[in-house]
Amino acid sequence: MNIRTLAGDLADATADAICTSTNPRLSLAMGTGGSVRERAGFEVLRECEAIVRASGGRVPPGSAFVTSPGALPVKALIHCVASDDAHRSSAAIIRSCVTNALGCADAHGCKSVAMPVFATGHVHFNFDLALATMNEALRDTKTRVEEVLIVLKSDAVDESQ
Repeated sequence: MNIRTLAGDLADATADAICTSTNPRLSLAMGTGGSVRERAGFEVLRECEAIVRASGGRVPPGSAFVTSPGALPVKALIHCVASDDAHRSSAAIIRSCVTNALGCADAHGCKSVAMPVFATGHVHFNFDLALATMNEALRDTKTRVEEVLIVLKSDAVDESQ
């Protein structure tokens, strides 16, 4: 698997699938979810709401769900639940997000996936630990995905240096 990094907006990434980092309500209110919702359209938010309703109101941390891409030029949007209800995360949750996102990508025939550094936005999980955890999960997960693009917000790059 080829792993690359890019500084910019996740919604601008060129990949077969784009992953959001979201909460157990799949709210897509801010951060990567907000960026994708703004560009993909509200139909994606409606699909997320339907997933949450079908799951009894909350989905578990570490899980991943696929919606249509809306107006984005990708095969699938993968929504990764990177925190619990109290907006906390952990290396285990982040690892599950990566593993489950790759499983979703495989199931939808995606050879390339763009993902943020999970849980480092409003959850404020340690950036370096999150990135190291993601790299370990990418190394250890069996997948047909050939390329992963880790998209860093420009200000996240500045803060980590």
